[in-house]
Amino acid sequence: MAEHTPAPTPARSLYGFFLYLFSKTALTIYCIWAFVPDNYLHYFNIYYYPDKYWSTAIPIQCLVALTLFAFLIYPSSNFMLTHNIDSYNTIADPVKPVSTKTSFKEQTTKQPQSATDQCICVDKRNCVKLSFSNVKESTVPPLQDLDFRFVCRKLYLNNHK
Repeated sequence: MAEHTPAPTPARSLYGFFLYLFSKTALTIYCIWAFVPDNYLHYFNIYYYPDKYWSTAIPIQCLVALTLFAFLIYPSSNFMLTHNIDSYNTIADPVKPVSTKTSFKEQTTKQPQSATDQCICVDKRNCVKLSFSNVKESTVPPLQDLDFRFVCRKLYLNNHK
């Protein structure tokens, strides 16, 4: 099976070459249509072409449409996809890392194994522990969200006396 690579393959290089030729040809025809006076075009028996008004109107309409999309439509669609400011989803996402060695049920019922596990709850009966016991020495732990209660406790509940 061929490896996916951004390097040019023969088919990709041919598509690129023909796209280059097409774009240069289209630009040349557009410039001839926009800048050459009508009497020179009539001299070469070219009578059927759009009005010169459209040579400036179409690019301006494209730029206006691009500006509307960039400053109005795109941000509006992002705002519609964003959760409310008081939603719990703005604090924590629903995705939790699941190890392939243990099942999800085993991970949720597993008790902390080391002294580095930290309780982040005020009520010790309903305590959620943040466990770093399965991390090997001198390795980078897997990427995961920290519980926002743990972060708030570390940032804002220092015992300054």
